[in-house]
Amino acid sequence: MRDCDSIPSRSSSRLSTDSYHSNYSSSLLVKFRLGWSTVSAIGNQNDSYHPNVLRLSIIRSSFDHSVIALFRRLPLVIQSLVKSVFPSYFLPSRIVIKKLKPGWSDEFKNEKIHNTRALILSEVNGVEACNQEFPCLEPSEFQRRIEEAFAELTKFGLAYGDIKLDNFLLVGDRVVIVDLESVWEDTPDEIEYANETHIEHLISMYERHLDGMSNDA
Repeated sequence: MRDCDSIPSRSSSRLSTDSYHSNYSSSLLVKFRLGWSTVSAIGNQNDSYHPNVLRLSIIRSSFDHSVIALFRRLPLVIQSLVKSVFPSYFLPSRIVIKKLKPGWSDEFKNEKIHNTRALILSEVNGVEACNQEFPCLEPSEFQRRIEEAFAELTKFGLAYGDIKLDNFLLVGDRVVIVDLESVWEDTPDEIEYANETHIEHLISMYERHLDGMSNDA
């Protein structure tokens, strides 16, 4: 997945999970099929409120690293062909696995983990727009970064509809959009209208959030 950039990898996989302890902070050893490869990873649940979300580090052997180095030297066209057969070698070192929750079947059509459909995503390290520390990003700068993020999705003919501040992460000097299950394809005019409406709504929420933080302080 690219972060905003955040497009889920397509994988039909069966996963075995061994938990060393029962609480969410304990280590999990995970194995799953991705393409023609078996991927091993270790990590834990994201938190106690989202037991269906696992944050994992992929375990790779010296042979795996050699193969990855070889693939990266290939022309991009050949890399694309190899990726369609062996996608596991193109995964980042850190991934997030999001398993199906009841009532969300439309968002999880192809992926399975431990007999449960799931998405394999890349991990994004950032700060949620609603969880900043002072001094917070100015609304005008937040809007500029949001507009850039939406513009990236627009290049692919996509609109985004899950308008919550915690879905917009501050990463360096940009905003990264996560939770892309609500992305859809549309016409340029409809995407432009959706973007304008959603950006206006986001900025309104952001300004209310900043006002609330100021009052609490």
